[in-house]
Amino acid sequence: MSQDNIAYGGQAVIGGVLIQSPKGWSLAVRDQKNQIHNYFEKRTPLTQREGIWKIPFIRGVGALVDSLYVGYKGISLSDTLYYGEQEEETFFTKITNTLLIVSILSLLIVGPRILIDLLDLTQTMKGFAEGILRGLIIITYIYLVGKTKDAQELFEYHGAEHMTIASFEAEHSLEIDDVKKFPKEHIRCGTSFIFLIVFVSLLTLPFIPTLNVFFTLITRLLHVFVVAMISYEILKFNFKNSDSLISKIFATPGIWTQKITTKIPSDEQIQVAIISMANCIKYSEDNAQFDELLSTSKELKNG
Repeated sequence: MSQDNIAYGGQAVIGGVLIQSPKGWSLAVRDQKNQIHNYFEKRTPLTQREGIWKIPFIRGVGALVDSLYVGYKGISLSDTLYYGEQEEETFFTKITNTLLIVSILSLLIVGPRILIDLLDLTQTMKGFAEGILRGLIIITYIYLVGKTKDAQELFEYHGAEHMTIASFEAEHSLEIDDVKKFPKEHIRCGTSFIFLIVFVSLLTLPFIPTLNVFFTLITRLLHVFVVAMISYEILKFNFKNSDSLISKIFATPGIWTQKITTKIPSDEQIQVAIISMANCIKYSEDNAQFDELLSTSKELKNG
């Protein structure tokens, strides 16, 4: 357990694991030459800053922004560390790729409602049907992507991240044999957010009327923030009351989903997760006890 009562979280990245604390985020990646790199960047999450970001529901938007920002930086850096420096894309290629991604996302956002509007249903039932369809699309996408080799490796690192954090929280050592005693599923995993997206959507989408394609896109984008606000408060309640019946009801679908998004990691993958965890502890708590462990990896200096 953290000496400073710090809560740690994380995610899998390309070839490694990202661990985050209220003091910053750490990254450990094993490149294709078997060299492990570690990196730490100081950053105070929006939800830990003074001002509007501490206001209930508003903090949910802050948490969403934090997750997207750190996740993007972590995946971008891990991609560079894992594959090495690659030829930079041309301006035309960047524009083309961006337009393609925006088009696909717009279709996924608007498409479910367009399909539902073809059915002879009441406004309320259309909202429920849209929420269920969106949930099925997300779960199906995760399942199909999970069949690829790259996703399998990502899910293994996801499991390693959970097991390492669980070992530390249980006051066990950050040694591979100790870490392997813990399950690959974790009650605080953000995967639970997938279930909450479906649940909150079922409660809110019935209030959004049928509109044209443009306004359907706008309302669904705004709806993302509404879902984030409500879901964050539910997750926060669950984390504080993890032993309550309500919390267990909400957590169970998330644990089920993790059966897909986590896999049993290898010892080498657990080692990477341990280094990421040790690196985050070192800089978050000014703790030098893992310096010898960290010496087995190559530190990437910030800046």
